[in-house]
Amino acid sequence: MKTHVLLLTWFLMGGLLLSGDVKISQLDDRFRVEIDGELFTEWQMGDWAVPYLYPVIGPDGENITRHYPMKSGVEGESQDHPHHRSIRFSHRDINGASFWSPDRPTNDKSTKIDLVEVKSMKSGESGELILENSWKINDEEIMRETFRLAIHPLPNREVLMDFDTKLVATGGDVTFGDNKDGGMGIRVASTMAVKHHKTKEGKGTIQNSNGELNAAAWGKRADWADYYGPGRSGKVVGIAIFDHPENFRHPVHWHAREYGLMTANRFGTGHFEKQQGAKMGDGAHTVKKGDSLDLKHRLYFHHGSTEEAGVAKRYADYVGK
Repeated sequence: MKTHVLLLTWFLMGGLLLSGDVKISQLDDRFRVEIDGELFTEWQMGDWAVPYLYPVIGPDGENITRHYPMKSGVEGESQDHPHHRSIRFSHRDINGASFWSPDRPTNDKSTKIDLVEVKSMKSGESGELILENSWKINDEEIMRETFRLAIHPLPNREVLMDFDTKLVATGGDVTFGDNKDGGMGIRVASTMAVKHHKTKEGKGTIQNSNGELNAAAWGKRADWADYYGPGRSGKVVGIAIFDHPENFRHPVHWHAREYGLMTANRFGTGHFEKQQGAKMGDGAHTVKKGDSLDLKHRLYFHHGSTEEAGVAKRYADYVGK
């Protein structure tokens, strides 16, 4: 019977062999995700205006994202851009307000994201958390979000994580302005950066599905992008982000910075394609009241380089190629 269950799971996951037991539990101010009894990540909701994932334990057993600003003074860490919090989805210009840096109100517009309801919470060989959230400007709801986080553990402590969001315009039309700051994003551990403090050479690498590396990957459209380098353990680990083909404006632009930031941003055409003749405003998009924006991403936490981890094959599995 166990063999049959494993085969069924393998089939449903597109030929992926899962390895681990996932437990998701709700605490007062966060949701905790454990794999085989050990912390993998937490969905933080209590200490900031918007939620984010932190810590995120990589395949080497160490936090694979930057600690700052949740922890200050960590040796070797840069302390720039305090709004680059680990892993989250956001945008700097939504109806003229910033969900990218909610601690710095724009145009006298404050922002926050509140939990409305836990729709589903499942543990097992895979874990799934579905939440209903309210996106607000000056305490007035502009969007209602259905957020899905799914955890699929792989052998050797690698993990696939689905990060899906459905945003419905509820308070009127919602416009995502043309801005480079936003999207499905990560800030990797400083040890993994291509450059430290933007100038000192590091040992990390950014690589996209086109084969473009580091600074050459900035602003380019690609199916996926991978950021890898030595983790805090000294072993090479990485985080790849996959853009689903059903997503709006796929393949997405990548706001990939050598100092450790990488986001899949589909609303920055005026920035990313300026050299090709794009004008500011070309990337803006309006979701009419009652309509939705549906986005699917998968993150792959892996050992080794892009090639060693088989990132391209993992993406092909994700999209069914």
